Amino acid sequence: MIDINATLFIQLANFLVLLVVLHFILFKPIRQIMREREQQISGALRDAKEAQKRLQDLLEQYTASLADAKQNATTTYNMLFQQGLDAQRDMITGERTAATSLLDKARAEIAIASNEARVDLKKEAEKLSQEITTKLLGRAV
Repeated sequence: MIDINATLFIQLANFLVLLVVLHFILFKPIRQIMREREQQISGALRDAKEAQKRLQDLLEQYTASLADAKQNATTTYNMLFQQGLDAQRDMITGERTAATSLLDKARAEIAIASNEARVDLKKEAEKLSQEITTKLLGRAV
């Protein structure tokens, strides 16, 4: 059985002194290190969440900027395309006008040449008819 004597109290005192010494030498620094580590981990988690939020915000800004850029590019493309079509229409209209003018000028020249040819042919026909009449009648008419 257990004997209760002075050695029990000495061992109990040793145990209590050991607990106090271990508390100050081992347990207290370990708890402090664990508290600091927990603070570092929670700080790192908080920083990671903030970084993720900043990243999400930047991604949203990038997406919005990209959408704006696409919209601007589409608007610019449509505007330039319409300007090209307008320039093409203007060029075609100008060329048609020039072609019509050139055609009218050519028709006028043809009409003048035709009239001159008619006048020349009429003179030639009169001259030929005079010669034929002179030859047939044998005298000048």
